Amino acid sequence: MRKLRNILLLALTCLPVLSCSVLGSDMLYDIAGITLRIYRSDADGNDSLNPDVNAEGFDPGKVTVVWEGKTYRVEESEDSGVSPMTYLPIFYGLRLSTDNFGKWYFWFGELSGEDDIDNKDLVIDWGDGTSDTITVYNRLKWKVNGEPSITRRFYINGVKQNSDIPVFKFVK
Repeated sequence: MRKLRNILLLALTCLPVLSCSVLGSDMLYDIAGITLRIYRSDADGNDSLNPDVNAEGFDPGKVTVVWEGKTYRVEESEDSGVSPMTYLPIFYGLRLSTDNFGKWYFWFGELSGEDDIDNKDLVIDWGDGTSDTITVYNRLKWKVNGEPSITRRFYINGVKQNSDIPVFKFVK
């Protein structure tokens, strides 16, 4: 009886150590950062951010955003600075760039995908007397098996978006 008890105690002692690797928690995960892509066009579909076709007189250099009480002005950038290797998110603020199709857009971030973001507002002041608000929600939880579960939601001016992809298009 004593031998059986010792075997059970040994098994119970080893179970937590063994269960971690059995459940897959020894896997390392890179949690993607959040970079908000913001496009703007006029009613005719013209790219308002492209300096070569901007006929309406809109000046992207006057755009500012407010995030967590801090105001950011736009800077030009050729890329997002994201490395193809394992990375930690790097916050760049507000940048103006072109996508693979030559369309101009603002990008804001990179916000950490691991941080809990509870409906924080990114207020865009377009510099022409109008503004819009993008609300960000991000929650990372770890499942029992050691895998991440990420919930992301975005709202534009209070309206929930159908996608958890942070790409936003404004028509002004």
